Amino acid sequence: MKFITQYKGLPGQIYVLFMARTINSLGFFIFPFLTLFLSARIGLAEDSIGKFLFAASLVYIPGAIAGGKIADRFNRKYCYVLSTLTANVIFLLCGFLDNSIMIPYLLIPAFFFSSIALTSSSAMMMDLTIPENRQESYSLVYLGMNIGIAIGPLVAGILFEKYTSWIFWGDAISGFVAVALVTALVQDTTPTHEDYARIAESGRHGEMAAQGPILKILFQKQILLVFVIFCAALSFVYAQTGFALPLQMSQYFGIGDGARYYGILMSVNGLVVVIFTPILVILTKAFNPIINLSMASICYMIGFGMYSISRNISSFIIFTVIWTIGEVISATNTSVYIANRTPISHRARLQSIYDIIQGLGRAAGPMAIGYFLLDFSVEKSWILAGILCFIAALSFLGLYYLESNTNQTQKINGAAQGDLTKNTYI
Repeated sequence: MKFITQYKGLPGQIYVLFMARTINSLGFFIFPFLTLFLSARIGLAEDSIGKFLFAASLVYIPGAIAGGKIADRFNRKYCYVLSTLTANVIFLLCGFLDNSIMIPYLLIPAFFFSSIALTSSSAMMMDLTIPENRQESYSLVYLGMNIGIAIGPLVAGILFEKYTSWIFWGDAISGFVAVALVTALVQDTTPTHEDYARIAESGRHGEMAAQGPILKILFQKQILLVFVIFCAALSFVYAQTGFALPLQMSQYFGIGDGARYYGILMSVNGLVVVIFTPILVILTKAFNPIINLSMASICYMIGFGMYSISRNISSFIIFTVIWTIGEVISATNTSVYIANRTPISHRARLQSIYDIIQGLGRAAGPMAIGYFLLDFSVEKSWILAGILCFIAALSFLGLYYLESNTNQTQKINGAAQGDLTKNTYI
């Protein structure tokens, strides 16, 4: 029962975001099947697909910048609603274009507006939570997303062969329903001066309002910056689930069965998240988030690396379960670590920096592996992925010891300053 009761007593609007994320993810059709669409329907070569996915991921950078500035200065709710509506209108339009070469060009602005929405919604999550309930809140919304993903790609895999247009229409319709839910039941969360004062009074030093441009704030939090860069390395590898993996499925099993098996793997991914998220939140909450990220990297190393020797769908399913456990640990710790160290005055903008760095990792992954596949096999790309994850695991451990030593030094200096003040009064 503890796995369920840990989600009781959260802020009411968190449950609305949970429902909205679940509904939106039920239509998570486009991105998982984008590689197959570009190759099987439009006929692009592997390196061209890699370049497009690079551009599609790269567009998240200006979107994150715009979303950060708008969400910190204006109404976060309306920023999210308007950008999400715009993206879904574009998805709806794409469904009417059959297999037109115009579709990739239209998806670029759609991903731009999706990035604005992502930054806005992440800032809203920070506003609605406190350190004591953040891991449960973030994991619940993440759980909702994956309840949808457990079903969505499975349906999309069936639709892809004969009803490709519904890949776009289904994504758009679910997005419209989710936006309607947020519009009706979620209030704007943009922080007020009273919120600033409440943070200061609560002693949450990492979240206290700060002065100055975002780059100044960022370089004052160097460990946080390094943490995000290491997370980008995991994003680089994870991006192969939307590039190398569907290509491998197509090579091994053919286009029709490859799309169906890929949909099964993505549904297994979502199902494992649904089952294991409550369990892993309880098991890992006592550990430092950086240690948890190191464990997540090891799971990635094993799961993705072993794709290099997988030859049947059963082995692919087993290794998908392993790297999905790493995904759960990563997702339920990364956002919490960042939120607890982000000034309330810069939440959306600092989140945008995180999205940008993560986006660079996602963008570089398909393009780099696309060029890699010109000279090497897809199996060797997974060996490379495993090596990168092992390096990331060691890097997170090093960062943990660096942060521990930094915190210890600050405590010693603080104690010494207190003794000095005491002696001065004596």
